[in-house]
Amino acid sequence: MTSSTATDHKRSLDPKNFRYVLGQYPTGVTLITAAQADGEPIAMVVGTFTSVSLDPPLVAFLPDRTSSSWPKIREVGSFCANILTSAQEDVCRSFAQKHVDRFSARNWITTETGAPRLEGAAAWIECVIEEVRPAGDHDIVLGRVHDLGVGDSGDLPLLFLRGGYGSFSIPSIQSLDAILPRHLAAVDAARPEIEALASELQVECLVTVAVNDTVVVVSAAGVERSPQGPGRVGVTFPLAAPLASAHVAWAGVEAEQRWLAEGEQLLGSLSLDLMSGELAKVREKGYAISTGLATKHECERSTCIASQTGLADLTGVMRHLVGRLEAGTNEITATNVTSIEAPVFGPAGRVMVALQLSLSGVDSVTHLETCRDRLLASAARLTEQLGGQSPRLA
Repeated sequence: MTSSTATDHKRSLDPKNFRYVLGQYPTGVTLITAAQADGEPIAMVVGTFTSVSLDPPLVAFLPDRTSSSWPKIREVGSFCANILTSAQEDVCRSFAQKHVDRFSARNWITTETGAPRLEGAAAWIECVIEEVRPAGDHDIVLGRVHDLGVGDSGDLPLLFLRGGYGSFSIPSIQSLDAILPRHLAAVDAARPEIEALASELQVECLVTVAVNDTVVVVSAAGVERSPQGPGRVGVTFPLAAPLASAHVAWAGVEAEQRWLAEGEQLLGSLSLDLMSGELAKVREKGYAISTGLATKHECERSTCIASQTGLADLTGVMRHLVGRLEAGTNEITATNVTSIEAPVFGPAGRVMVALQLSLSGVDSVTHLETCRDRLLASAARLTEQLGGQSPRLA
């Protein structure tokens, strides 16, 4: 290495340059809390919190070894990681300073290990310290997860980037793990369409695929309007009557029979004629509609639970839907429509993906018709882009 090269190399590893370069990578902001033996709460803000292992469930953070709070947390032997939201920048700033009243100014819940848990955080993870490893001027702290959960504020996480705090917007998010090769082109093509729909109509828009009698939510836009936020993506549920009818209506007799049989098995009993009639209505209209706010709330509750496991138990939703159909209370009005779903077809007239608008009841029939027409136009564009053809138009 020449002298000039060595000098340049030394300059590139200068602490200021090191901090500047690594500052191009955004990190989340997490408040690590614990309670000492006398009940005195302690906390420190870190930007190094990360998941490590699923089995066993391990997370980690890297405290500065000069920190005055870290030795106290280490002595306690457990902690709670509170992932801050973009609305909690003031929490971050107050705990980065030595304010006496920084705990009294917030609302807290005590975890099983005694650590203070911050209300309104994006998520919280309660841990027991598994191991501490020295790493230069920091320590690497491995925590074995004892309990965890998601907050209910719906706010996106706080970010630290280029020396400052901020937040980010999510035009759309996508789960690559759930996408089969035959669906990939359709899901990628759908992304700008759902982003435009979500922005124009101010709603959440989902993309679902049906894989081996299972429906997967693979992409979403407008997630800031969803009670589950990004957590809905990746959730799966059975392709069973009366769910996801847009995936089945054009799939043929065999697929329809499997759909009916799966629904009957999950619910115990099911009017097959009623369900077949609903599929015929979907084929006639070219789209599927769900109604009933109670049904929507049950679906949100179930998918909120599933956001941590990926598996949604929607039998309660199914019973709501079937009950409304059997009672004849499934009348479509502007205020009770909760979703509209439209199919996107591939070259063989096969449904590749379905686009779904998640609504909470709109203010007028005109608005509802606008949402429907925009959704159908997007589905038609995607079908054309994929070289597909709707069986309805064949």
